[in-house]
This record gives sequence, structure tokens and C-alpha cells, in this order.
Amino acid sequence: MGRRSARAGGGGRGHDEYPVRLHVDPERPAPRKLEPAVTALQRGLVIVYPTDTGYAFGCALSSPRGITALRRLKNMGERDPKPLTMLVRSLADIGRYGHMGNAAFRIVRRLLPGPYTMVVRATSDVPRAMKNKKQEVGVRVPDHPVCAVLVELLGEPLLTASVTQFEDEQFELQEPEEIQRRYARELSVVLDAGPLWPDPSTVLRFIDDVMEVLREGKGPVPG
Repeated sequence: MGRRSARAGGGGRGHDEYPVRLHVDPERPAPRKLEPAVTALQRGLVIVYPTDTGYAFGCALSSPRGITALRRLKNMGERDPKPLTMLVRSLADIGRYGHMGNAAFRIVRRLLPGPYTMVVRATSDVPRAMKNKKQEVGVRVPDHPVCAVLVELLGEPLLTASVTQFEDEQFELQEPEEIQRRYARELSVVLDAGPLWPDPSTVLRFIDDVMEVLREGKGPVPG
């Protein structure tokens, strides 16, 4: 495990300080093992955690500081055409944060939980800093126990973005220790579920019940 940072809730890191790296069972994560990550999220900090499509950066939806930090990590400005994505607990939460017609909902209900990102028109419950210029937001319900427990313990959606930052890194094996080292100054906690091959989600956009495939990824495109 990396050394615990001297920073608890703010300020900068020293050059020799690393985020906490915690080993977690990807199949049956113990809630108590995730508590330091939840505490960091509640303080507006950024963590790394495993998903069904590889490792991801995460921050609390309610944290402007976290959203800013995550945009910086992904090199995404506020006027970036791509919307940011949130991880929610269930299909019911999608209706709270995104507008979706009945036909679209029937498609989504067949696909989730799973390796899909749904881009929908955002509701007023979504922070403005998350939306793109079209007022859209991405929503995910991954099929991964760590994700489910994290969101349950946090009590709110988790803003999420894949750790893959550059196209030529997209299919490199992701080692938690290397992620910890590379992003030492930006992260608070790394949840280590072992090495993972990143496999990006399929991205589907729904506007007025019309589905558009923005990216074909791990999830099969619905017919």
C-alpha cells in the first residue's frame, strides 16, 4: 500500500506522497474496506476504482471541486462537446437525472446494468458543470459489485471517467500500482482490484426516443 497522504481534506501534496491504495475483492467488496474511499469522495477528492470496463476516476456529483479536478485529469474543458458521465444505482435514478421517453426506456431496461453509457438530456438535478453545451449528460449503471457498493455508501451518484487518457493507451493493461504512481498528485484513494484490461463502454444517445450509436464498445449494440 502506498503511504497515506498528509492531506485530509485540502491543500497540495508533497512530491514524495502517494494516495492510499486499498486492495478490494472485486466480487464481494466489504463495505468497511471502501470507507476511506467514501470519506475522500465526501471531502470533494478524486479516487480511482474498478468498473466493468476498466479503472475509472471518480468524484461525488455534489462536489464542484471534484468535477473541476476530474475535467483536468481528462483534459476536458467546460465547453467540451462530450458530456461528463455519472454512475447511478439503478434504472430509477436515470429518470431523475435524464429525460427519456418510453421507447428509449424499454431499450435501456434490457441493457442495464452493463457496459453502456447512455447520453440523455439532463434534468435540473444535474449540476451545470457536468453538462455539455447541448445540456446532455452521460449515465451508467455498471455491472460491478464495487461500483454498486460505492454508490450505495456515498448516497449520491458518482461522477465517473475512464482512466485511459490517451488513445494509444486505451488497451494497455491497467496496473493499480502504476495508476497510483502516475496520478499521485491528483488522487486520494486507489481501490486495487488487480490488473484490468480496459474495454470501453458502448455509448448510446437518446433524444426523443431516437437512439444514436456514438461508440461501439464492450456492450453489443441493440437491434
